[in-house]
Formats: sequence, C-alpha cells, structure tokens
Amino acid sequence: MSGVVGWIDFERDLVRDRPVLMALTGTLAQRGPDQESVWVSRYAALGYRGLDAPPVSGGQPFVVEIGDAPVAACVTGTPAGLEDLRTRLRAAGCAHAARAGAAELVVRGYLEWGEDVVPRLTGAFALAIWDGRTGELVLARDRMGGQTLFYAAGRSGVVFASERKALLMHPETASVVDINGLREVVAHALPPGPIFHGLSQVESAEIARFGRSGWTRRRYWRLEPRPHTDDVEATVATVRAMLEEGVRAAVPEDTSQVAATLSGGIDSSAVAALVAAEMRRHGRDRLRTFTVDFGGEAFRRGAVHDTRDEPYARAVAEHIDATYNLVELDPADILDPVVRTGIMRAKDCPTRIYDMDASQYLFLQHVAAQGAKVVFTGGMGDQLFHGARWSTDRELVQSGTFPWIALAQRHGSVNGFGTRLLDAGVLAALDLPTYYRDAYASAVAEVEYLPEDDDWQRLMRQVSHLLLTRFRTDSGLFNAVGLQLRAPINNHRLIEYAYNIPARMQTHGGIEKGLLRAAVADTLPEQVVRRPQSATPVSASPAYAQRLHQEFTAVLADRQAPVHPLIDLPAAAKIADDPASLIGDRLTRADVDLVLQLNLWLDCYRVRLAL
Repeated sequence: MSGVVGWIDFERDLVRDRPVLMALTGTLAQRGPDQESVWVSRYAALGYRGLDAPPVSGGQPFVVEIGDAPVAACVTGTPAGLEDLRTRLRAAGCAHAARAGAAELVVRGYLEWGEDVVPRLTGAFALAIWDGRTGELVLARDRMGGQTLFYAAGRSGVVFASERKALLMHPETASVVDINGLREVVAHALPPGPIFHGLSQVESAEIARFGRSGWTRRRYWRLEPRPHTDDVEATVATVRAMLEEGVRAAVPEDTSQVAATLSGGIDSSAVAALVAAEMRRHGRDRLRTFTVDFGGEAFRRGAVHDTRDEPYARAVAEHIDATYNLVELDPADILDPVVRTGIMRAKDCPTRIYDMDASQYLFLQHVAAQGAKVVFTGGMGDQLFHGARWSTDRELVQSGTFPWIALAQRHGSVNGFGTRLLDAGVLAALDLPTYYRDAYASAVAEVEYLPEDDDWQRLMRQVSHLLLTRFRTDSGLFNAVGLQLRAPINNHRLIEYAYNIPARMQTHGGIEKGLLRAAVADTLPEQVVRRPQSATPVSASPAYAQRLHQEFTAVLADRQAPVHPLIDLPAAAKIADDPASLIGDRLTRADVDLVLQLNLWLDCYRVRLAL
C-alpha cells in the first residue's frame, strides 16, 4: 500500500528536525517497503512510504516551487480517475510529465482548481497538500473512507499520518487513553477512530484545511436517496456494467504482481472472474488466486459458515482459467506471539474478532510471500447487496440499535461480543448501552428518505447507510503485509446506484445478494452462483482452545499484567478452571481473546489509562 506522515509547525525550523520526520516515516515501513522519501522545509515536512505498484508509485512527495513558496503533496491508496484528471489538465493547458504519478497530478490540479481537485478523484485514497503560498495544509480522504488519516495538534502546528502509531512516535503526543478511547476499543458498534487522547481524524469524504487561524472543513459527497426507476432486468445489467467498469479501472497494465483472494463466495468469485476476463482480454498473465483453509481439520458447520470454501473456490479458478493456490494454516500459528503482535501493530488496537482476523493476517502473509503486491477482493459485497444475515433479519433490523450489536445481545452479550469479562465498575463507566443508543441515533439521523419509502424500505435504507458508512472494508491487514488492496465493488458510482435499489429487488431469485448473482451468473459455475453466503472460516481445533487457555491462565497468574484492573478476576478464574468452555463456545472465546489483546495492547503501546 503506501503511507504518509507530515508535520506543520509555524514556530520551529523543521529543517533541523529532519531526523524526527525520518523516525515518524519509518513507523510506516510495512505500508511501503519499496520507497521511502522525506521532504522538509522551514514550516512543513512530509514523509512517504510506498509500494512499487501503480497508481501511487512515482516520486513522492511531489513539489512545485512557485517563486519561493513550495506546493507539495503526497497521495496514498489506490486513487482512480487519474486519466480523467490528466485529460482535464491538458484541456486547461497545464503542463505535466507524460507519465505523471498521482502526487504530481494532484499538485497540478490543485494549482488549477484549488481543493476542488479532490472530488475529481475516485477510488480509495488519502492526500496531503502543503501550500506554501498561503501557509495552509489540505488533508482529504476518499468518499468511503478506504484510507485512514489521523492528526494531532502540536504547540504551534499539527502532525498527521496514515496510522496512529506514527503520531505516537512524535515527541508532542502521548499514548493516553481516556474513557471515550477505551469505549472505542472494547465496543464494536463503529470502526475504531483516533482512540488516543489528543488524536483526531479526517472523516470520509472530507476536505480539511489547516492554517494559522485553525481548521475549516467541508464534506464533498454523501449518500443521497434517489428514485430507482429501472426494472430488475435493467438493474442487473447496470450492476454488471458498473462492475466491469470498476474492474477495468483497477487492473494495472503490469499484472505480474496481481492476485485475488478467492473464498468461493459470490463476492470474491465475481471479482476474480471479471479480473481474469479483463486480463485475458489484453493478453496478460493468468490471474493467480489464493484460498485459505485449515490443514487437517474436518469441516464443521457453524452459525454463519455452512460449507467449506475450498471446493467452491477451486471450481471457480478452473472455470475462469486462473491458477489456484490453497493456503493451509496451522491453527496453532494463530496464537503465535509474533502474529499477535503483528495484528496489534496493524490496527494499533485490539481487533474485534481475533481468530478470524488472525487467520486473514496469516493468509495474506502467504499471499505476499508469493510475490503478490496488488490483491483483488470482493470487499463491500455484503454491505452493498445485503449479504450479511443479520442485515435482513427483521428482529435485528427493528431492534433500535446497530443490527450487529443486537445480534450479540441476542446471544447473551448485552454489551457486545467480547465484553463479558470486563469489570463491573469499568462497564458502568463505559456505559455501553447508552453509547450504542446515542451512536445509533446519531448515525440514522444522517439518513434521508424518499416520500415513497414504506416503513420496511426506510428501515432497510437505514441499514444500508449504516453498512456503507459504519461497517467499511478494513485495509489494515493488507497494509501490514505490504499488499495493495483493490475492491472493485467498493466503487462510489456503483454504491450510489445500489444504495437506491429497493430492498425487495436485492433478494432477486429468492436468495441473498440475488442481484449480484444474476449480474455475474454467466461468468461462474452454477453451484457457486447458488451457494448461500458463508462467513470467513475459523479454526475449530481443540489445540487452538488449549493454547488459548494456556495464554489466559498465564495472564491471570501474572500479578503485574496491565489488564487486571479492567477485568472481573473471579469470573475470569472460573473460565480458567473450565478449559473445555473454550472449545465450542464462541462467546467465551471472544471474551478471553479481548482480555489477551487488551493486555498486549496496554503493554506494547505503553498505554496510560486516564479513566
């Protein structure tokens, strides 16, 4: 992927502080193992880590001197719309290099149109522009928040970065977490935000400008309700056309380092099929696909995992003439301390579903080790086409809270998955029920409706809005292993269209994601087109539960363990005395996993709790 860090200070001479900027930039090494560069002027400094993969490869930071005032920029992620921007610049008579990269095009566009260059970009991106003419910094993120951008105020300026860890390396920031930050960490209603006290973030679809007088902000895009006048046939055709358009824009000219993750579900299979077809159309390499499984384990059906991925994924690879690679994981590796720490460093906080995320992290390590750099996924398929089972469950949708929180409550976790071992006093201070209620009310207040929306359509519009704005695709694990994530379904034009498809159409053919299935049915085997949605696999191995129990008892026995003040030690001891409870009980496993992750996070990040 790629990462940016920057420091604006109106009182210091940052040229002297170049070593500090180099240290901050170094914290993002995993995001950009191929390129590292820094640019420093008196009041502004930018650092960049990059991957040798378009469209962000090329010289960054890119700087133009206007008299004695520099205009400099960095761009991260996978911005699209660059060819259109190139064409518009030519039409405006703006000179630029024939193969100008994203940062150069953004600088040239900024000099021509100011911050209005940002809405001309699509895809997943974050950018930073320093305008030395006005002494102002411009920060912006893409419409769907695919790239993060955090910042912290300094004594006489601001420091910003793609990840929190870079900010925590700065001498003027500290890893202090107050009650609001801890609530972000242990709740799973919303994606984790800044977390640490004093840190903030640029929001999705936001342009934020900082100067000596402070901040100004504006939103340049939002989800809007529009009448859907297409019938089913036209809707299916439009979805297909938009998917193909997204894939064409995302497949790079050099496909030697391209791969796709393939679960055999409709989302990843659809993307893999269209990417493979696009590569064949241009006479390029065969698409490499990768599927994850647990070696030697007998398949066990679960609440959200009905069928094994491997047979379906293999059938897809054969059908689309792609190479097939099965990555078989050892369940014990999921609890490897190096893996635990790697995931923690990828996210800068405990993950929500540890065993699922750890499996994905290990899997992606294998993909990267095979030489892949650009990886296609079916990310956002569930969110856009109502694939998650809880997203259409009437009881959960009508619960008056986030459906995924209502699901946890249905299974006995009143405060959300993983929270049942927290100390009663801590839970009282967190007051998660009130937090969930208020956060939900605030989120649904953003939703606009059409006069013709009936009660169910209004509810489903709320769910769609929540899924698209609060349940986004997380690129953190891909970044952590040096992979560039590309998710063609996560295309704002397709999102704008599909957001307004009536809920009754989404189950076309009597199956979830029926519209998506119909749109790609001619590209895939019939058994894959009709395969019900199935979640990411996790290990059911007793060996995993045994090792988890060993770690848990070790933390409880360590009187200096930093997590002790946060947990109900008697309740934890009961679980330690009953190791069998960790084998088949996913809720208990989630509770234990959160304790272990909190302990590691508090220790590794030297967190000072200010509750």
